[in-house]
Amino acid sequence: MLACCITGAAVSAVPLTTADAAATVVMLSPADTYAINNGVFEGWGTSLCWWANRLGYSDSLAQQAADTFFGENGLRLNIARFNIGGGDNPTHHHITRTDSNMPGYTKLENGQPVYDWTADYNQRNVLRRCIAAAGDDAIVEMFSNSPPYYMCQSGCSTGNTNPGKNNLKDDSYTAFAEYLAEVCKHYQEEWGIKVQSVEAMNEPYTNFWGANSYKQEGCHFDIGNSESKIIVELQKAMAKRGMEDVILCGTDETSIDTQIDAVNALSAEAKNAISRIDTHTYGGSKRTQLKDVALANGKNLWMSEVDGKGEAGQNAGAMAPGLWLSERITTDCNAMNAVAWILWQVIDSHVCAAGYNGNKDGGMLNMNAGFWGLAVADHDKDTIYLSKKYYSFGQYTRYIRPGMIMLNASGNTMAAFDKKNDQLVIVSYNTSGGEREMSYDLSQFDTVGSAAKTIRTSNTEDWKDVGDSALSGSKLNVSLAPNSVTTFIVDGVTGGIDLSNKITPVSYEGSNPWNNTASAGCDKCFDGKTSTYFDGVGDGWVSADLGQVYELSAIGYCPRQSYEARMADGYFEVSENGTDWTKVYTVQGAPSYGMHYAKLSNHPAARYVRYKVPSGKPNNGINKDDVYCCNIAEIEFYGTVQPVTKTLGDIDFNGSVDMRDALLLVKYLTTEITDTEKYDFENADMNGDEALSGVDLALLLQTVFAG
Repeated sequence: MLACCITGAAVSAVPLTTADAAATVVMLSPADTYAINNGVFEGWGTSLCWWANRLGYSDSLAQQAADTFFGENGLRLNIARFNIGGGDNPTHHHITRTDSNMPGYTKLENGQPVYDWTADYNQRNVLRRCIAAAGDDAIVEMFSNSPPYYMCQSGCSTGNTNPGKNNLKDDSYTAFAEYLAEVCKHYQEEWGIKVQSVEAMNEPYTNFWGANSYKQEGCHFDIGNSESKIIVELQKAMAKRGMEDVILCGTDETSIDTQIDAVNALSAEAKNAISRIDTHTYGGSKRTQLKDVALANGKNLWMSEVDGKGEAGQNAGAMAPGLWLSERITTDCNAMNAVAWILWQVIDSHVCAAGYNGNKDGGMLNMNAGFWGLAVADHDKDTIYLSKKYYSFGQYTRYIRPGMIMLNASGNTMAAFDKKNDQLVIVSYNTSGGEREMSYDLSQFDTVGSAAKTIRTSNTEDWKDVGDSALSGSKLNVSLAPNSVTTFIVDGVTGGIDLSNKITPVSYEGSNPWNNTASAGCDKCFDGKTSTYFDGVGDGWVSADLGQVYELSAIGYCPRQSYEARMADGYFEVSENGTDWTKVYTVQGAPSYGMHYAKLSNHPAARYVRYKVPSGKPNNGINKDDVYCCNIAEIEFYGTVQPVTKTLGDIDFNGSVDMRDALLLVKYLTTEITDTEKYDFENADMNGDEALSGVDLALLLQTVFAG
C-alpha cells in the first residue's frame, strides 16, 4: 500500500512497483481525444427552472445563487438552461410544488394571445446574475416543457388526458414555434441576453405528462412526424426573425436509447435543422451508440439533464450522493463523448415557514442520504446550504474548463488538456472505503511537469489543496483517499501526435478467429469500422505488411466493445524483415472503447507490424479470462517512408542485390507480375536507358555474381 497523507499538507506519490497489482493504470494521450466536437469541451450547467422561479423574488438569494453556482469562487458553471414556460390556464390550481408553476408570456384577451413581458421576473432575475457571474464563457439555452395551455389538446399545460398522446393541437405547430421564437427574440434584442440555442421539447416521447398534474408542465410528442414537424416549424420561425445563428437542438429524451430512436426517426429536413443532440440520461444504456449516431449525422452532443437520489461508496456518509454524481458525470462524458454536462436543478429543496403562493415547501434535507439537487435554499434565514454533492461536483466544474480538449480515459477518471496553457487536468473518484492506488501514464506527451497540484473533497475536506503530488518521470503515481473525489493539475504539459501520414497496409494476416468465424477475422482490424473486430483466441496475433520500410510515428488501436479488458498487456512489435521482431508498445490497463493512439517517439523502422497477446492466464487484475484472447477492433499506422540510399538493382527494398531481385525482374519481363507498386522496378534499369530489357537482366546477374 502506498503511503498517503490524507489530511496533511502533502500527498505522497511513491512510484508503483510491478508487484503492486492493485494499481489502476490510466494511459492519457494528447491524440486520444473525444470524437464529438473535435474534443472541445463547452461547459457545465444547470436548468434554471424550477429553482430560479422559486427564489428569484429575492435579490439576495438570487445573487447568492449566481455566485455559488456560476461565480469564480463557486462551481464556475457556465451553461444556464432557461425554461420558456407555456403557462397553464389561470383557472387551474393543481400544481402544488412551490417552484414548478412556470408562468407563460401570453394572456388571452378576447380570444387572442397578448404578450406580457413582465412575466417570469424571478427566473429572469436569476439568469441575468448567473450570466454576469459566468462572464465570457456564459451560454444560454432556451427550452420548453409545454406550449401555452390554449395550444394544448387538453387545455392544460401539464399534459394530455392520455399522457401517451400528443398534447399540442394539430393546427398549433406553427403558433407554438412562433411563440418560442418571439420569446427568444425579445430576450436577445430587448434585454441583451444572447441566446446560443433553443429546444422545443423536453422528454417528449414518454407517458409522464398528464393533464392536471400536481408537479409540472409537460407535453408528449410522438417520435418521427410530430417531433420533426415542431423542429422544422421552429427553424422557420427563428429564420423569420433573422435568428438563423441560434442553434436548434433536439430532442431531450429522458432515455439514451429513446434518444437514438428519436434522432433516427427525424425527417431529413428536421435532422438537417438541428446542429446538436441534447439528451437526458435518466434511462437507457447505449451511450457509445448515441455517440456514433451523433458522429454519423455530423452533430454535436450534450448531456442536457440528469440528477437523482443515488448513492455510492462504502459507508461514505455525506459523500455518498457526491460519489454517485461523480460516477454519472464520468460515465456520461467518457462513454458518450458529451462535451457539456448539465445538472437538472442545483436547488431542489426549499425551507420557508410561510411557503409560497399558498403552497408548502419541502423543508430541510438529510444530506447524508441521496437527494435531488446540490443545495437547499433557506428563505427564512436568507442563506443557501451546501452539501458534499456540491463540492464533489466542483472537483470537475472548477478545473475542467470550456475550451479544453477532453481526453479519453477509463474507469473512474476524466481528463482534459489545456493546450493554450500547457496544463493537464485529471479527476478521479474513489468509492472504496480504503485507499485506491492510481498510476497515470503521461508518456505520450512531449513534456510534463514535475508535480501535480492536488485538490480533494472527502468527508473531512472541501476543495482542499492537499499539496503537490510528485511525478516519477512521466508517471503520476498516487493513492486516492477513501470515499473521495480528487483533482490533479499538471503544468508544463505539451505535445501531440501527428496523424497526418496514415499508412495503408498492402496485406495482412493473422491467427484463426474463434470457431474460425469468417465475420470476425483479422481483416476486420483494417476495415475502418470500430464496430467490427478480430475475435482472436489464446496466443492470437494479427500482422500487417506496410509494403516498404517506414519510420513509424504512431499506432492507433481500438478495443473490441464490451471486451476492452482483453487488450490489457497486449503489445505491438515491429520488424524490417518479418523475422526479427522488436516490441515497441504495450497496452497498459483496459482502454476505453474508441480509437486510442500510441506515440512512438523513437520512430522505429518497420515494414511489418504485429499485435499479439501474452501466453497463458492474465494476472493483471483487469482481465478475468482464463487465457489472453487476441480481441481488437481496429488498427492504424502512421509514419513516413524511411529514407534509404538505393543500391542499383535492389528491387525488393531489402538493401542488397541478390537472386531474388533477378527472379523478380524475370517475372516482370515475362509479365508474370502485375502488382508493380510493391517493388522498385525503376531501380532495375542497370544501363540507364529508361527501359527494362534482357540487357538489364544480364547486368543485374553480373552484379549478383560479382557480389
